[in-house]
Amino acid sequence: MTRPDDSQEQEVRQRLQALRTDSPDEAFRLALHRRLVEAGPPPAPSALARLSEALRQPWLRWPALGVAAGVAVFLLLSPRAPQGAPDEGGPATASAVLATSQVAVVRLNLSADVAVDAARIRIRLPPGLSFWSDGQALAQRDFEWTQPLSQGDNEIPVAVRGQQAGRYRIAVDALVGGQRVEDTVLIEVTRG
Repeated sequence: MTRPDDSQEQEVRQRLQALRTDSPDEAFRLALHRRLVEAGPPPAPSALARLSEALRQPWLRWPALGVAAGVAVFLLLSPRAPQGAPDEGGPATASAVLATSQVAVVRLNLSADVAVDAARIRIRLPPGLSFWSDGQALAQRDFEWTQPLSQGDNEIPVAVRGQQAGRYRIAVDALVGGQRVEDTVLIEVTRG
């Protein structure tokens, strides 16, 4: 490799020195700072943007997709009332039929393809149904908790009792890695 002669080296140095610019003066810095303060912080990202960002993390992507697929299969295979079925009367088929003197144990099954550290689960009861524990009705209309899910089936038993005859829809939803899955379970309560 040949070394450039001194005249070429001098010319390159002169060109580089001509490219230098002076740093901004204090007035420019203050004006820029003032404009940035006036603009305020950027808006918070939307829920969709946060979900998209979370799913880019490899440690969360596969568990979230696995749980979502498992819950979707559970929801597709779980018995449910036909579309537009009334809550009171009508020909809809209930998931469980019980007398007002009985307690039903509703067994929710969340199926996960991979283990998940934390899934937030919520169950809401309509008026006319109550959660049942230690031989008595509980005052709460809904329960929400967070629990890990193991790979495979995760059965969650919930005891409920009907206070009067009718058809009732229990709302169930799960939040796993920012993705919400919702379903309803129809229970028919008869007199007795």
